[in-house]
Amino acid sequence: MKTLLTALFIAVPAALSSSLLVAEETTEASICEAKDMTSVSYMENLQPNSDVDVGAIYQAKTEQLIAFAEKYNLEDFQIINQDASVSANCCGNYGSQISMNYTVTYKPSYSAFTAFHKYGGTGMVSTYRVGMENCPITK
Repeated sequence: MKTLLTALFIAVPAALSSSLLVAEETTEASICEAKDMTSVSYMENLQPNSDVDVGAIYQAKTEQLIAFAEKYNLEDFQIINQDASVSANCCGNYGSQISMNYTVTYKPSYSAFTAFHKYGGTGMVSTYRVGMENCPITK
């Protein structure tokens, strides 16, 4: 009986101690890691019946977007999604069109949204902030 009580006095504190360590590790992992995610769209008209290299246009627009991020100091800038499509010439209007869409992330910056709107040359821009679960509320 004495041996059983001694074993309990050793085992219970050890189990509680390890549970507290797990709780501390979980608490430490609760770090504010907010990021802005911005979607931008570009569209360019292509001349009717032209033999244009749409891949080169797409590549150039991607490079322009990266240069824009550098110019406006978007910290931790990363393109996380991009797509492009070409529409057929319809109804003799402008010829074909190439549409390019990007989703990018960077450290939170309200001024970046303004920069995209004013100087980004985009047809459309929208932004939202993610990862705010562990962030303090700011006004």
